[in-house]
Amino acid sequence: MVRRALLPAFVLTFAVAGLGAARPAAFKWPPWLSVEAPVNPFDATARDAVFLVHAAVREGRTSVGDITASAEGLVNGKRQSMPLRVIDTGRPDTYAVRRQWPSEGTWLVRVTLLRHTTVLVTMARDGNVASVTVPTTRSAEGMPLPRTVAARDIDTMLAAAAAQP
Repeated sequence: MVRRALLPAFVLTFAVAGLGAARPAAFKWPPWLSVEAPVNPFDATARDAVFLVHAAVREGRTSVGDITASAEGLVNGKRQSMPLRVIDTGRPDTYAVRRQWPSEGTWLVRVTLLRHTTVLVTMARDGNVASVTVPTTRSAEGMPLPRTVAARDIDTMLAAAAAQP
């Protein structure tokens, strides 16, 4: 009698576990970036940061070596570009960007994760974050997928920011 009671529970468990194998493979999402601003001024790991970057990958963790950044500017009508140092905050997948570009002109910061996903952060004249965008395209299912950022994307954003009062 004990055996009969255990058998249906075992069969039910095996059948439910087997359902997972019949499901289609999980969607493999691309790396993603998000920006946190304003930064908590009481957080010693992010002291003096203009903004924090949160990196997300499907499997594992990121490192500061997976992130590249540059300041893209329009100063006196001339385009400028300079590499930026990204600082590891010591928190998983969280990095700080401090101001390393001149105060003159109009600037945006380009941060790229694994040469695949890019976030563009437009800076306001007061030095704060004005806007954040991850350029995307839509998949066949309607999901936003990061796309390659072209020079014209940056030029358009800089021109729009420069036109702001």
